[in-house]
Amino acid sequence: MAQEQVFGRGSRATARLGFTLIELLVSIAIIAVLASILVPTLGRAREEARKVFCMSNLKEIGAAINSYRSDNDNLPWTYVHPSGEPCPGAAWWSSYTWGGMRAPMPLPGGESGDWALVPAELRPLNRFLAPTAQGKDMVKVVECPGDRSAVSPEVDAANDGALENEGRRSSWEAFGSSYSINWVFMNAPNVGEFSFESLMANGKLFVQEAVGGSAAEMVVIWENQVDQLLVNATDTGGGRLGEGWHRRFSQHSFLFMDAHTEHGFYDTRFSRGTGWRVWRK
Repeated sequence: MAQEQVFGRGSRATARLGFTLIELLVSIAIIAVLASILVPTLGRAREEARKVFCMSNLKEIGAAINSYRSDNDNLPWTYVHPSGEPCPGAAWWSSYTWGGMRAPMPLPGGESGDWALVPAELRPLNRFLAPTAQGKDMVKVVECPGDRSAVSPEVDAANDGALENEGRRSSWEAFGSSYSINWVFMNAPNVGEFSFESLMANGKLFVQEAVGGSAAEMVVIWENQVDQLLVNATDTGGGRLGEGWHRRFSQHSFLFMDAHTEHGFYDTRFSRGTGWRVWRK
């Protein structure tokens, strides 16, 4: 009977429905704190996955380059017309047509570059990478998932921090490949005048020299951004720094002559560093 008086029909004790305002605010605050912790972590995990995918691409490209080099005693520097000249009608010939596909969306003004004219079936390394690709057929192995810009990266001189400077198109959209082959070696003092003929001739010397331990430090392929950062680099400086595609300042993905790959910090103001170089000796 006593129990009925406390919990029975006439009792003032009632079940609580919902939350008080304070409890709701505390719950929201806890969720916000957890989100602030988890979101950056998830972002880093996603970027790490993109980096792993990129390195896998480079490993596959490295294996194809080894096969090409065995057959040709050279590297697939660029598309070479049967006449021995660059692509007919191209206003520019580039370090992009070693593989990949005809650029699906060239940048305004870039429609006459060889990247916009040379189809997939004529790009030399595709014999090993994508033998059935035609025209603008997507060659997935040359698409870096972190590729987010076809423009040259910049650095804010005031604070030496990277500007995003992200273009509306990726490099593979604008040039048919996220990766470019190392033409920077042509700027070395012992090469001479930069020309199509010297590229082919010095390319053979590049390959012949990069044997043994040298092959493990000679860079062959890199993210397109690196190609632009290193344009004026020498042993004493002259290049530029910039954020890599995987959102780390001055960290980039490289493929070396011996087919190993690395992702890490590279001071692209210089043409060489510890364990890597872009010039012949």
